[in-house]
Amino acid sequence: MALLKTSLIHFDAAIRHGSIRKAAESLNVASSAMNRQLLQLEQEIGAQLFERLPRGIQPTAAGGVLLSYIRRWNREAALVKQEIGGLSGGVRGTIRIAAAETFTEDLLPTAMTRLQVAFPHVNYTLISGDNQRITNELLAKEADLVLAYDVSEHVRAERVLSITDPVGIITAPDHPLSRKEMATRADIAEWALIAPGDDWLRHSGLKHVFEGEQGPGRIVARAERPGILKALVRAGLGIAFLSLLGVEKEVSEGKLAWIPLADDIMEPARISLLVPRGRVQPVYMMEFIEIVKRELSEYQTVNRGSAVA
Repeated sequence: MALLKTSLIHFDAAIRHGSIRKAAESLNVASSAMNRQLLQLEQEIGAQLFERLPRGIQPTAAGGVLLSYIRRWNREAALVKQEIGGLSGGVRGTIRIAAAETFTEDLLPTAMTRLQVAFPHVNYTLISGDNQRITNELLAKEADLVLAYDVSEHVRAERVLSITDPVGIITAPDHPLSRKEMATRADIAEWALIAPGDDWLRHSGLKHVFEGEQGPGRIVARAERPGILKALVRAGLGIAFLSLLGVEKEVSEGKLAWIPLADDIMEPARISLLVPRGRVQPVYMMEFIEIVKRELSEYQTVNRGSAVA
C-alpha cells in the first residue's frame, strides 16, 4: 500500500539495504532512476540525507530524522489499510487495558459492553495490579489504555481525563461507625484496621497516612487486593480505607457502609485515564476512550467530584 511518494519509499529502501544498487534491485527499478530520486529528495528537503561510503550508504543526522517519520507513517498506513479492509466484515482489533482492580468490577465491563454494540469484533486484554505495574505496562507500550489512582505527574503518557475520588472508611453495615457522617482520626483509632498490602500502599496516597506519627490504629490484617480487603470487612474482622468508587456497588446493595474521612486526614484520591503519547488511535479505540470518559464523568457528577481535562 504505497501511500508515500516514490522518493521517500526509495530512500527508506536504500537505507534498509545499505546500498542504492541493492535497493533498486529489490524494488525492480534502475539504479540510476533511484539515484535521481534521492538527489531530488535532498534538494526538496534542503539537507544531505545520506553519506556514500566504500561499502554502501548510511543516513546523516537529517536522514535519520526523515527516516523515523517515514517508518512511522508506514506503520500508520498499515493501520489505515487494516481498518478500511475490515469495514466490510466489521472492524476487528484488540484493546489492551491496564487498570486498578476497582475499575475491573463494574466500570470497565460496562464500557466494554457498550462498545460491543458498535464494534462486536473487537476483543480485550485486561491486566490488573498495583499502580507501578499498571503504569509500567503503558510505558512498555503493552497497554492501549490505563486507569489508575494517584499516578505521578511525571509519567510519560497523555492524561485524557483526571477526576477526584473521595477516600473513606468502609465497615460492615451494622458497625457503630456506619452511623457517623464523617470519620475522624480518633474514630478510626478505636477499631481494628485492615491495611493495604505493602506493594499497594507503596504506590497509594494512603502511604502518608500510615507513615505519619499519628498512625491509623491497630492493624489486624493486610490485603493486597481491594476484593480481599472488602471480604475481610464484610466478615467483621475490621474496618478499612477505600475510595468511594471502589465500594459504590456494595454500599448500594447494603453489603458495606462507607463513611467519608475528615478533611485533615488525607486528600481525595485522583483517578487518571492515560493513553500512550503520540499514538494514532484506531476508530474503535477512540470510541472506547470516549465511553470510559463518559462513565467517569457520570460518576463524578453523581458524587460531586471535580474533573480536570
